[in-house]
Amino acid sequence: MLDEMKKQVQETELESIPVFPESGFDWNLSRSGTRMYVFRMRSGDISLLFNRRREDGKIPNCRLEIGSLSCWSPGFYSIYQRVQTFLKLYGGTIIKERVSEAHLTADFVGTDIKDANLDNRDHWIALARNDGDYDGLLVRKSESDPDELAFGRHFTNRRFSGLNIGSGDLMLRVYDKVTELKRTRATNKQQVFSEIWGSAVYDAQPVTRVEYQVRRPKLREFSDREGNRIDTVDDLIGALKSLWGYLTTEWTRHSEKPVNRNHNQTKSKVSEFWEKVQAVVWTGVFGYIRTHLVKHKDIDMLRKQARGILMSVCASLEVEPDDIDKIVYLCKEVIEEDLHAFFEDERAFVNKMISKRNEFRSTLSW
Repeated sequence: MLDEMKKQVQETELESIPVFPESGFDWNLSRSGTRMYVFRMRSGDISLLFNRRREDGKIPNCRLEIGSLSCWSPGFYSIYQRVQTFLKLYGGTIIKERVSEAHLTADFVGTDIKDANLDNRDHWIALARNDGDYDGLLVRKSESDPDELAFGRHFTNRRFSGLNIGSGDLMLRVYDKVTELKRTRATNKQQVFSEIWGSAVYDAQPVTRVEYQVRRPKLREFSDREGNRIDTVDDLIGALKSLWGYLTTEWTRHSEKPVNRNHNQTKSKVSEFWEKVQAVVWTGVFGYIRTHLVKHKDIDMLRKQARGILMSVCASLEVEPDDIDKIVYLCKEVIEEDLHAFFEDERAFVNKMISKRNEFRSTLSW
């Protein structure tokens, strides 16, 4: 259906045409796709992307992106459920689901970002987890030596309007939301947010937004007490309270006074503004912890050992030393035969694999 619809778009000079009018969404199908997705449909700030990949591949064949306005109203979960209904209406079956990115956001109406002393990095404490070069903000790590985490300040008309800490998979943004709405001139957003904030006009009061961007590699580091990690939307909802608690108390904190980097930073009292940030109530439960997988063995060395052993097996079978295709074939055959034989006792196989996996990593709670 999408193929035929896309041909219709490309036969016109239009960028998109309305499609699926009976779906409950005002979908427009674009004449071009995007990275990894051939088909792109939009309804307001909601995007639904499709490709022709199989459902069992590594890259999803359907992707849902929900913009900030729809997340606020009618809410991301409502959109998520409606899209599920739409897909099922046209014969779609959800085989596997995974959350790729989440933004945890809170708006503080009446708080002026310029009055909270947020632009002074000496008041910030942050926790860096990865090795590497950072730029700007001293942080504490599990190791004894301090590291630095990216710290950037932003100005509008020479006035402080926001900051970011971290980058990429895990990032904090704090910014003047009213200034952003003025700068982007998004009148529809101005109207919606004025209603959300309970104001006649969007700029009646200052609003400071705190927003954490958490992408899948970092989401997967969080697990509940039974070891279940965040995969689905329902998993995410159950973990929101724990995520916000960790992000605002462990990963970043804004202190009342400049932090003495040479003393125990955990005793630094948080600022009045950050007390409000930490007090935001989310759905879900406490109990998720952040874990970090640490490799303890050299995988390259193990592969070299396995290669040597398999070459010895092939040599014992009198294979010609330059017959690489035969050698590879025999290696595959030996591995497949032995592993399947071992798997006949499934419990023993699974327990052995779990033991092997545990040898490669340790779990550190933060």
